[in-house]
Amino acid sequence: MTEPLDPAVFGEMRELMDDALGEFIETYLDNSPKLITSIESALATGDAESIFHNAHQLKGGSGSIGAMQLADVAMHMEKIGKAGSTEGIAALLEQLKAEYARVADALKAEL
Repeated sequence: MTEPLDPAVFGEMRELMDDALGEFIETYLDNSPKLITSIESALATGDAESIFHNAHQLKGGSGSIGAMQLADVAMHMEKIGKAGSTEGIAALLEQLKAEYARVADALKAEL
């Protein structure tokens, strides 16, 4: 299994953010579970548009912090939601939650 955080991307973020990295990590750790919960709620109601928007936000934040596998799962969800569907989202949601747990553990170790 690959690392939850891409060392090159995270290293670059560490260099760019310097002293603000901790705050950036905390914001990511605060916002991401809310986005995941919103995706879960949208799936329950069949709201593909909400899945698209929340997955898009999660993809962007995850990619910028170096959580590339998480960003990839979110990207797949985003595409499905953008197409107006929820098909396959439940399975992806389980992957998303598992990968987020790995990413969160790795980020907490950086604080």
